[in-house]
Amino acid sequence: MPRRPRLPPLLSEFDDDERDAVLATNRAFYRAFNDRDYEAMENIWAPAGAMVCLHPGQPPLHERADILESWRGILRHPEAPRVRCIGEWAIGRGGLAIVVCREILANGQLMATNTFVRSGTGWQMVGHHSGPVPSIEVERSQATASAAPTARDRRKLH
Repeated sequence: MPRRPRLPPLLSEFDDDERDAVLATNRAFYRAFNDRDYEAMENIWAPAGAMVCLHPGQPPLHERADILESWRGILRHPEAPRVRCIGEWAIGRGGLAIVVCREILANGQLMATNTFVRSGTGWQMVGHHSGPVPSIEVERSQATASAAPTARDRRKLH
């Protein structure tokens, strides 16, 4: 009997349990942000390896120490915004996941891409990229999330 090819780890199944676990870690990230909990934020980020953090309007940070120092400054700042995450969706393969979501702030909205890797202790963040986007009505965004996709707009963008 011929042997079935074995899929590499990054092409193996990303099942509902893993998706739920990644989304739980993504929510823990925003909870740590809003609770100003540096220790929780530190535990969410992977302890080592390649990583990147891009705060809006800032240069990218690649070293864990620099990333965590940026979060320490944000979490300590008295005017740091509260952020509500909506419309999150996750894609992934075994060991790697990306969550895209809209961040709702008091004075605007951002889109974020949060990247996670699976470790022996669960999912940990290795990437955060957040940038401004045009605001949408929050109620409409939640209603359209379950609606069927619309026809693609084929007008040129540039």
